[in-house]
Amino acid sequence: MIFIIKARGTQKNIKKFLCTVCLCGEIVLYTTMAPSSCRCVSVVMINWNGKQFLEECIRSIEAQSSPIAELLILDNCSTDGSQELLSWYADQHRVVLNETNFGYCGGANYGIRHTSGDYVLIMNPDVLLHPDFVSHLLETAGDKPEVGILSGKLLRFDKKTLDSTGQFLRKNISPYERGYNEIDRGQYDQPGEIFSCCGAVAFYRRDMLEAIQIDGAYFDEAHFAFYEDLDIGWRAQLLGWKAYYVPNALAYHYRGGGLSGQKRRPHWFERVAWIPKVSFVEKPPFIQHHVIVNRYLTMLKNASWLDIARRFPSILTYELLLWGYVLCVRPSLLSTLGTLLKLFPDTFGKRKAIWTKKVFLESECV
Repeated sequence: MIFIIKARGTQKNIKKFLCTVCLCGEIVLYTTMAPSSCRCVSVVMINWNGKQFLEECIRSIEAQSSPIAELLILDNCSTDGSQELLSWYADQHRVVLNETNFGYCGGANYGIRHTSGDYVLIMNPDVLLHPDFVSHLLETAGDKPEVGILSGKLLRFDKKTLDSTGQFLRKNISPYERGYNEIDRGQYDQPGEIFSCCGAVAFYRRDMLEAIQIDGAYFDEAHFAFYEDLDIGWRAQLLGWKAYYVPNALAYHYRGGGLSGQKRRPHWFERVAWIPKVSFVEKPPFIQHHVIVNRYLTMLKNASWLDIARRFPSILTYELLLWGYVLCVRPSLLSTLGTLLKLFPDTFGKRKAIWTKKVFLESECV
């Protein structure tokens, strides 16, 4: 059930009304503000317990030098007071308060369907945008119509440590954030093609999103969260779209570390394909569960059998180490096998849809 509320009154009245409504499914707060004359860029922010970041993040979006057509803020059943805070923004932006956590993918799909910009910027609340972030990405998108995904240079909050300069595919078929944990010395200041974009702040061309959707879903909601950015980038590559890195588009990502002095590992460590990353071992079990499941879903949908054969030594080494960890340290993760068995039929159906599109597009180009 969806409640649609016209935010015409004072913030106090809105708050009072919210407190008297029984939540069932979600509350949607729509403003009566006139839409922007610029229908170019829609921003979708997906929040889950990110209250401490919300106000600064929203301010950084509002401060963009290039006009933003609309901002839709979707909260996935936060329990940290985020929903109460976001209700105050209903007279300025579109706010959706879910009673269920639909994950990053469910939130992103909702946001894409309920916005209309030619480009969609999807982001987490623990990201701050430089005022020219959108402007630089728009300029590149206008010059390169074949590009469907754009990434800026993503730094930590200290503005010295790199978080991502584009996402790439390791030999073991897992995502690699280029520059992760390195000190920014200008080593990634050249624009160029990448494999995909970090999902913390990703800029998509709507035409690309429509081209790669499967049964009306842009992101695969079986993923819930994690690997979804690699999956959508891979799917786009298969269907002829490119991803591009724009280094002068700056954004800052907290990523649970930032100002708190997160441990910095050697950057070469992040590049070695066969090492199951320590960061995976440090994650809580429910995240590890999603990471393992989504790794196989992404591989099964997008990788050609020839590609898997070529990468087999790296994949096998990684798998032996991963499942050795599961058996010896966290046997509860064996439950991922049951989850995968349930998802396999639907996943192979999605694979068929993706590769059928790919073959059709290739035949059209002959």
